[in-house]
Amino acid sequence: MEQLSGLSIKQMILIGHRKNYTIPFHPGVNIIYGDADTGKSSVLRIIYYLLGGKQIKLDNELTSSVKYAVLEISINDTNYCIQRDLYNADRNIEVYSCAYTEIQNNFPSNYASSLAKATINTKSFSEFLLEELNFPAVKIKQAPTKDSSATARLSILDLFKYIYLDQDDVGSKHMLNIGSPILEVKNREVLKYIFNVLDSNITDLDAEISEKNKEQNNLTNQYHVISQFLVETEFDSVEHIDGVISNIENETEVLENRLSNLNGRIVGDSELYTGFKDALNTINMNIASYENKKAEALQIIERFGRLKNDYKNDIDKLKSADQAKEIIGRDIESSTTCPICDSNISLSNISKEFSIPEDGKVNHELTSISRRYRDLTQIIHDNQLKVTDYASILTELYNEKNRAKQFLDEELEKYISPYLTERDTIVTELAYLKERRTKHHHELKVRNRLKSIAEQIGRLEANTIELKIKLSELKKNAPSIEEICDDLGQELNRYLNKIKIKNQFGVSVSEKSFLPVVRDIEYRDINSGGLRTIVSIGFFAALLKSKLTMDTNIPGLLMIDTVGKFLGKTKAGYVLDTDTNIEEDITEGLSDPEKYNNIYEYLFDLSDEFKCNGKLCQIILVDNDIPQEIANSYKGFEIAHFSTNGANDLPIGLIDDWDKFTHSI
Repeated sequence: MEQLSGLSIKQMILIGHRKNYTIPFHPGVNIIYGDADTGKSSVLRIIYYLLGGKQIKLDNELTSSVKYAVLEISINDTNYCIQRDLYNADRNIEVYSCAYTEIQNNFPSNYASSLAKATINTKSFSEFLLEELNFPAVKIKQAPTKDSSATARLSILDLFKYIYLDQDDVGSKHMLNIGSPILEVKNREVLKYIFNVLDSNITDLDAEISEKNKEQNNLTNQYHVISQFLVETEFDSVEHIDGVISNIENETEVLENRLSNLNGRIVGDSELYTGFKDALNTINMNIASYENKKAEALQIIERFGRLKNDYKNDIDKLKSADQAKEIIGRDIESSTTCPICDSNISLSNISKEFSIPEDGKVNHELTSISRRYRDLTQIIHDNQLKVTDYASILTELYNEKNRAKQFLDEELEKYISPYLTERDTIVTELAYLKERRTKHHHELKVRNRLKSIAEQIGRLEANTIELKIKLSELKKNAPSIEEICDDLGQELNRYLNKIKIKNQFGVSVSEKSFLPVVRDIEYRDINSGGLRTIVSIGFFAALLKSKLTMDTNIPGLLMIDTVGKFLGKTKAGYVLDTDTNIEEDITEGLSDPEKYNNIYEYLFDLSDEFKCNGKLCQIILVDNDIPQEIANSYKGFEIAHFSTNGANDLPIGLIDDWDKFTHSI
């Protein structure tokens, strides 16, 4: 099968604190759509960052949920996984030469996050991508008309300006740095590079071929040295190591099952142990019952004891009153002490001052209280006997409990010791298997690293041959900038005819600014934001389509954020009045659903054209909505659909558990 050249994204994985969040991608058109503020644009921003972007703006739900990100991609049919810290853009970027499922079996290569941070020993990530895409490494003049102009190394981010149309640039007057003279000049040089029409393209290709030959020789020497070392140290082959690891994992699974079954049988297999354990539970229940009864009896003794003392005081007072009555009833001229309050009183004529009750009432009250006093005394005595009995029973129960525990411990030791011996043996074997697996897994990663070097040598050889063919073609018939602009202008005209804009004439691409022109008006001077949206998408699509007929230095990837911007599809307040001329948007009829639908149809047709020609193309679109006709006609292109309220069981956003997390804190 012929190799599909270019770059395509396979999946984006956000490694989270609570879970991982994955967005899958496929060749052709991929659409992410839904409500505003659900993380749609974050998907493209993260992809851009993982492909070398300088920095990234993350929303709260991302920063509180995600640790780092991985992007699985394919470059010229070779799988890579890019792993990058989301919170420190200066840290090196790790690249695994494998699919995501094989990351654990491979060592990563480390690349500097920018050209400025590259060293002799550490290439930049941009260099890695350009080399794997087999794009020439060149330096671009900042002022091409001056021989003494300073030059800067071309970066993958320079190419991304023609690959990624973000929501701020769609339909913007500042797209492609319009308004910044220095950057406009640089971008024109980048466009020349894309179409191999730089003045230095042939010279740079010669130098690139020489560099690749040198790198291939260095890698070949490195491969032989490592290969010889592995032979001398008797390293096994990848196939043998894979087999050993597989056997170790099978043995580990068997031992873990044995250990699990053993843990379940340690106690359950002893009926005698179970019986004694039940008896011990019964003893504990009886102890608790008698402790409660004893406590209740003590409470009765304490409560009735207080009442008994009160009755005793009442009896004493009544007896004293009786004595006072007897004394008061006589004619005594002397003084005496009051039998009730102990104060000194005169007894003469005292009987005249007080009414003395009849003897029967006092005696009746005294008898009644005395009877209750005797009853309480009996109740207290009975409960004291109960406390004594309960204490005796508890003493026996505690003794029985101690005997049962001792016997139970002896039985436990008797029945569990064999299990413990077997368990220790299994645990030891598992630890040994883990150590062996770690050792062989490291050997596997070393072998895979050697395999990766061999594959890299093969790719360098193929890339060198391809560059030589490209160099030969350039020497024979290098395209002119006039031809390039003419081809782009013709495709832009076909696109606008598909969209059915009003007054379609004067469509071209300026040979001076390399910007699209409509009605003989350059893009920067078009007042209608909606028309600029349509034209900006068409211009980027024309650049992508040129890959069908030319050998361009651009991967078959196009990312557009907010296709419906200025077309009546963006939410209120998002678009400022200064961004577009509303009256001209109305005059252009840009809110017509047919135009919106036609943009999508053109991009789907473009994807199909690549597929029919056996070439790689991937278009990723982000929007708030999609045309109903597109939704009905094309199934399976929706890779993500978000809803802020979770309607129709849709995820609430890229971080689909954010609402549950915020409610739990």
